[in-house]
Amino acid sequence: MNLRTAPTIRVGVLGFGRMGAIHAEAVVASPAARLVAVCDTSVAARDRAARLHRVPVFDDLAHFLGQSLDAVIIASNTQYHARHIAACADAGVAIFTEKPVGLTSEESDRVLAAVERARVPFQIGYQRRWDAGYLEMKRLIDAGEIGRPVYLKSYGRDPDASSPANWGFEKNGGLFVNCAIHDYDLARFLFGQEIQTVSATGAVAVYHGLAEVGDIDTCSTTLALSGGAIAVTEWTRFASYGYDVAAEVIGTDGALQLGGARAEGLAIRRRSEAAGSVLGRFGQAFRSSIDEFAAAVREERLPSPGVHDARTALQVALAARESYMKGSVTVQVPLLKAISPDSRGADSQAGKCPLPPSDDVYVTARPGSPPR
Repeated sequence: MNLRTAPTIRVGVLGFGRMGAIHAEAVVASPAARLVAVCDTSVAARDRAARLHRVPVFDDLAHFLGQSLDAVIIASNTQYHARHIAACADAGVAIFTEKPVGLTSEESDRVLAAVERARVPFQIGYQRRWDAGYLEMKRLIDAGEIGRPVYLKSYGRDPDASSPANWGFEKNGGLFVNCAIHDYDLARFLFGQEIQTVSATGAVAVYHGLAEVGDIDTCSTTLALSGGAIAVTEWTRFASYGYDVAAEVIGTDGALQLGGARAEGLAIRRRSEAAGSVLGRFGQAFRSSIDEFAAAVREERLPSPGVHDARTALQVALAARESYMKGSVTVQVPLLKAISPDSRGADSQAGKCPLPPSDDVYVTARPGSPPR
């Protein structure tokens, strides 16, 4: 099939939990893509997908990948990303995946080597790059409207720490790898500089059960970039008022502010039933991410953010976690070597998709809840 002349690309969604459902809606809304299949081991998730989108649903990975697909969106649980990416690369389909690629640099590099060996388009879901506000911030920085950018302050605040069943480095990578990674990529994107050193600190402030699996619910990271800029990022998991993100860039001739308190002064946000959500904040960016991915696949060009961006932000996230575990020491971010074409991808383990039931993954945890 000639994708350049095709009116739309045929997309399957692997994992139909919260993010899979969001991405499926983005595919349906995209003029460049068409949803044709969904794979999930949860009966409830498959029934929901079939009811909402009237597409074939599968619980078998090999059968799913055997459909006529041009691309797959991977929204499975974090610990399965690597093997699902490898399976899709082996199947020769374009790949859009939620972050991170893997839970270690070694796992990530093995699977991304498989992607490059297969020569399939690859895009990772750092949706800030396709958010209208962050894109305008990037445009103004590049246009020199605030002089030379020298400092970034950004934060992300989740309403809760998700389900205790999904806690642990071996499941989601922890706060640095699963959440703060977004702002590490943002620093690179806004400044056009590479991150050279990382120092991080963190604590368990509300969800004390996280300490039992070595994780935290609040962290701060300081990044030193190659052009002399500094970025300070913060992430927490207990924003009772709802999902919240913000960024401020200070330059030699001005500053840019996005999100958070508005110009009129101090904003007091009280607990509300109408709390913000990641979809409410990034709905446009999720849709634009899929539009870009579909367009890149059709036009046979590299999607963005891609392989290098996936590797780099993960390296920084792992360095940040290492810094925290070693008592907030400064950790040098290793220079990434080119992925060896001889590297083997993760075992695709074709067969049943190894996904926990989607409904269990997104049960809201309560402060202090122990892991189940």
